[in-house]
Amino acid sequence: MRGSAIVIPVVALRRIVVGLLALLVVLALLVVARQNNWRIGLGDIVAPGIASQIDRGGYQAVFLTGGQVFFGHATVSDEAVSLTDVFYLAPNTDSAQSQQVGQLVKRGTELHGPREPMLIEVRQVLFIENMRDDSQIVQAIKRFKSGEQPAPATQAPAPTQAPATSSATARPSASR
Repeated sequence: MRGSAIVIPVVALRRIVVGLLALLVVLALLVVARQNNWRIGLGDIVAPGIASQIDRGGYQAVFLTGGQVFFGHATVSDEAVSLTDVFYLAPNTDSAQSQQVGQLVKRGTELHGPREPMLIEVRQVLFIENMRDDSQIVQAIKRFKSGEQPAPATQAPAPTQAPATSSATARPSASR
C-alpha cells in the first residue's frame, strides 16, 4: 500500500500555501477597493488623473462639446464635472459697440432658477483650463463679487405684439 501513496515535499506545500495566501490578499484588496468605489486601471498608473490637475484655489474654464463655456470652481469625478460659483458669457445686445464683447452672467439668475452645483456629464466636456488670476474673466468675476459690476438683470422674454393694422377699412374675406 505504501507504493500507491502520493508524497508531496514540504517545500511544494509551502509554495502552494503562500500562493493561496497571496491570492486571498489580492481578492480582499479588490473587494475593499470595490466597496470604496476606487477606480483601478492602467490609466491611473500611466498618467495622473484630471482631478489632480485642477487648481482648487482658482477658477476653471470648462469647454463643452456644444460650444458653451462655463467658468467656475471645478471638481472632476469619473462621471461628471461639478461646477460651483458658475459664470458664463452672454452675447452683448448693445449694437452701438463696434466690437462684439460678451456680458458676464452669474448662473442662477435665469428664469428657470438653477441651483448649484452645475453637473456636466464628462462626455460633454472637451477640455478644462485652469485660469490665471489676472485673466479678464477672473478680474470681471472679482469685480462682480465685490459689487463694482452690477449683476445683469435677467428679463422675461418680451411678449409678442400683434402686427400693426393698417388704417384702411376692413373688408370681409372672400370665404364669407
